[in-house]
Amino acid sequence: MNDTEAGKGPGRPRERRRRDPELTYAALLDALLQLISESGREPTRKAIAERAGVSERTVFVHFADREALYVAAARRQAERWRAHAEPVQPGWETPRKVEALVSQRGRMYEVMTPIRRIGLALEPDSPGLRGVMADGDAWFRADLAAVFAPELARVPGAGEPGGLLDALEACSSWAAWDHLRSRRGLDGTAAGAAIGRTVRALLKGAPHTP
Repeated sequence: MNDTEAGKGPGRPRERRRRDPELTYAALLDALLQLISESGREPTRKAIAERAGVSERTVFVHFADREALYVAAARRQAERWRAHAEPVQPGWETPRKVEALVSQRGRMYEVMTPIRRIGLALEPDSPGLRGVMADGDAWFRADLAAVFAPELARVPGAGEPGGLLDALEACSSWAAWDHLRSRRGLDGTAAGAAIGRTVRALLKGAPHTP
């Protein structure tokens, strides 16, 4: 019994995906993201089609060009890493918030890393991709501002350029995580510990309004 007969395989059976444009569209995006995650490289359209179980021509049917394909994949990827977001309550004690936020960011960044590296390489020539990535950056900044709103409110100029919020964003960013993981060779636990230590130091050392 083959995958189509058994109703097995990635997503839905191949024959059904061929008949259902929405399933095919999703299968192509998932194939692209899987291949990048596995190799860290931009795959060919042939490889994407083979992984999705469709013809290479089908890629062109669903996506007008490379830009459209990667913008759609970036949006799908954003849904994936945001699925790891769990509410961190602003009213919690600061140490608890830092621990929860750093743990959450670590899970997100591990999902993001292979795809984001490709995105950064393609971003200069892709206005659509720049927009999706900028939306992601804005989400992380807004999340920081919400989680640490009580602490930020007590620090003069916290939200101004070069203020505490910028410092928190820089030290807890994907770029900081990737540097520690790929350049320094730290595992996820050690990278999270380094970022958490920095966040706590920034919050503790910031001058507070009396």
